[in-house]
Amino acid sequence: MEKRLFYRNDDSGKMFLICLIAKFLMPLLFSMIAGKIAEGKGIKATEITESLVFNAIYLSITLLLYLAIFFAYNKINKVSFKAVNLKFKMPWHTYLILIAVGVLSLLGVNYFIGATDNFLSLIGFPIKEGLPMVNPTSFPLYLLALLLMAVIPAICEELLFRGVILHGLRDRFGTWASIALSALMFALMHGNLQQFVYPFILGGIMGWLVTKTGSLFSSMLVHFINNFLVVTFAYIQNITGFSLALPNTWWFYLVAFGLLFATFGILWLIEKFYFKGKTAKDVERTSQKTSIYVYLSIGISVLMLVITTILQFVSNIA
Repeated sequence: MEKRLFYRNDDSGKMFLICLIAKFLMPLLFSMIAGKIAEGKGIKATEITESLVFNAIYLSITLLLYLAIFFAYNKINKVSFKAVNLKFKMPWHTYLILIAVGVLSLLGVNYFIGATDNFLSLIGFPIKEGLPMVNPTSFPLYLLALLLMAVIPAICEELLFRGVILHGLRDRFGTWASIALSALMFALMHGNLQQFVYPFILGGIMGWLVTKTGSLFSSMLVHFINNFLVVTFAYIQNITGFSLALPNTWWFYLVAFGLLFATFGILWLIEKFYFKGKTAKDVERTSQKTSIYVYLSIGISVLMLVITTILQFVSNIA
């Protein structure tokens, strides 16, 4: 049987739901393992779960599980790898634009995210500072953090969200609706209110780039650059004490919103003058209705986010 060269919105819903279930089960599985190890050694489970080795293994296995799900799903459903449109052949100036957007998507939005964190903190939400899992306090840890937080996520997460989910949604919806929906699903997958706004913005930018360049590699590159800068700035701060953080004053919010508007202004200029006439061929829509799995997966992820948010508020009050 000949393999499919495209995804449907049914694939998008199923892939998101499978990965959502995996993301829910992985912490439970690792908590059980940590508990058994701690019990055997006569120590507290937190001594295991807060260790570098445990977190590095947990993060790498979770991301590689996404990759395994991607390949298994394609094999079972007889979908060709070509369906993700992983094309490396792009004009050199397009690569320069992608690098610039990767830098801009972090530096131009970073202070706005800080402003949203300040708001969440003000209403009683517990804010976590620093990088999760692997804190780059030395050069070897910096390299490990780059691998686990920049290289692997740029491949695994993009294959899922811009490779399968975005392309599948375009089979049913228009380009901009598909970009927004895939960005929403990307944000919901993080399962944390603090980590919702930025993944949504970044997911929208990366989805836009994929539809313009016709290549999944464009979002992989931007994703990598973005995470590379996050890890690098954290490493520089740990080693030298230098930070890009600004004092929480009234003018901080002017800077935050000013840079945000400037960022989208620059993206609009790139859309208008560089990508004009360069939009990749639109996807032919074959699905006549939205898959129940799209509704189900988004509904479950929203419910999980609400429950998690309530528990975090309660734990902070307690």
